[in-house]
Amino acid sequence: MTDPVIPGASAAAGAPRSRRFGELAFIGVILVFSVVALVMTGFIREPMGSSNVLGARVVPYAVTGLMLLSSLAAFIAVLRGDVGAPDEGEDVDTEARTSWKTVVLLALAFASLMIVIPIAGWPVAVVVLFTGASLALGAGSWWRTLIIGVGLGVLTQLLFGTLLGLSLPPFGTILPGVFGG
Repeated sequence: MTDPVIPGASAAAGAPRSRRFGELAFIGVILVFSVVALVMTGFIREPMGSSNVLGARVVPYAVTGLMLLSSLAAFIAVLRGDVGAPDEGEDVDTEARTSWKTVVLLALAFASLMIVIPIAGWPVAVVVLFTGASLALGAGSWWRTLIIGVGLGVLTQLLFGTLLGLSLPPFGTILPGVFGG
């Protein structure tokens, strides 16, 4: 039989200091975002002579106000010792350390979109993103991920760029010269 988890001081006593700091840091970021959003909401322009009773600022004020109140409540709760229970998973090794190499490679795969889309276009950027992310996460064969990436790049360009009319650049600045465009 397992012991029930009791929130409050007993949970804080068993919680590592780093986890409590992590929760406070996350709540602090949300708190800062909500304050910035609340201040920026004041700069929303409302048209002169608008017949709208509520105005354009009501919903942003309500959402950011609720976000500010909930982040303050969570901040106070964590300071009082009410920290969340650690995640449990069936297939997760809770003792395993973070693979920073994988994290960095995934971040680079996503960051490559900023460079590859303007130069080579959307389909090639999808190939680079999918292949890089798959290899970073441990894909077996690079050529299979490359073929799947080409298929995804062409498929998303056809579906979203051509059929739906979204502005996904098919070629970029280099590829029109290659294809004679």
